[in-house]
Amino acid sequence: MEGRIRQALERLFDKPTADAARLTNLGGHASLRIYWRIHLPHGSWPREENVRMAMVLPEGADPLKSEEGQASDAPKFEELPFVDVHRLLVALDQPVPAIDLIDMELGVLILEDLGDELFETMYLNLKRDFGAEPANLRVPTEQLYHKAINLLVDLQRSYSETLANPKRELPESIALGRSFNRELLRWELDHYKEWGLQAQYGEDILEDAAGDLDRLFDQLVDDLLEQPRTLVLRDYQSRNLLNKHGGLHLIDFQDALMGPMIYDLVALLRDSYIELPFVTVRRLVDHYTKQGFAAGLEWCDDPDAVLRAFCLQTVQRKLKDAGRFIYIDRVKGNPSFLDYYKPSIGYVRQALEMLEDDYLELAHLLAEFEPAWHDD
Repeated sequence: MEGRIRQALERLFDKPTADAARLTNLGGHASLRIYWRIHLPHGSWPREENVRMAMVLPEGADPLKSEEGQASDAPKFEELPFVDVHRLLVALDQPVPAIDLIDMELGVLILEDLGDELFETMYLNLKRDFGAEPANLRVPTEQLYHKAINLLVDLQRSYSETLANPKRELPESIALGRSFNRELLRWELDHYKEWGLQAQYGEDILEDAAGDLDRLFDQLVDDLLEQPRTLVLRDYQSRNLLNKHGGLHLIDFQDALMGPMIYDLVALLRDSYIELPFVTVRRLVDHYTKQGFAAGLEWCDDPDAVLRAFCLQTVQRKLKDAGRFIYIDRVKGNPSFLDYYKPSIGYVRQALEMLEDDYLELAHLLAEFEPAWHDD
């Protein structure tokens, strides 16, 4: 793998630069992509920074295939999804890393290095500086999340305004040609049923209740399909936002598509890696609604509808996440996400409590068949 990176550097610069570069393997988290930090020799790069990032694609795997479920309306990938969606986000004036080289022959991309300060790291630093007590953390935490929410609102505003402006034209993108349609939303819920319930607790755990669960999942999908739609990055969460020079930047956006307007806010505020008190989540949803209204997002003129959409999407997204964590353990041999299973189910429980009578039957069903439902 290191040899592929040096070949790419030789093509971008020259052989002496490639040979002299210092490479550090940073791993790849849940992705098959592996990231390396490149320390270039001083003076070899005509910019102020002599540090770049290499994204190395896996050998023997199809780099054009997404690891996430895809709907039947998804267009065929003709170039690397990361590059395709990157072009769209640049057109929308969003903060993404610069791309210096795309070498599909080697399976290497050379990118701007955004540093190591994840949004998650920023939050953990707040806990270190202010203590873990909710009362002490409330203001700094909400100020931090306001930055991420404001960036999300800016993305949605930019997309809406560009569509409405006849003088601006967006580049063609796979993100605009695929969507969270009925098929994909149900696939994600079935992912939980298959892995979260049946793989964990036994194929026959649902017994005669399988039909009821399917009916309730269909009801949830119907509600989500009625929500206003916009561009969704899909994994807008604390490990996919990097802080550089005081500004947040987007990464891991290759699975972007059209979907419910609230999806990315749920991904952020119901993040598997940071557990926020529900009272804080409520205030942050309110902040999104106020900022969205000021930015002209039409769906933000009804705060109650935004909160209901948030709860609906929380149920769907976090059930999918829970199933995904078991899948990653059982199929990919990576148990590192198992600790997030119970918190995900806890988010679902809280959301269903907010939805009250509309989804009381689903709450009762999950309480009966999901052991994690009763764990705090």
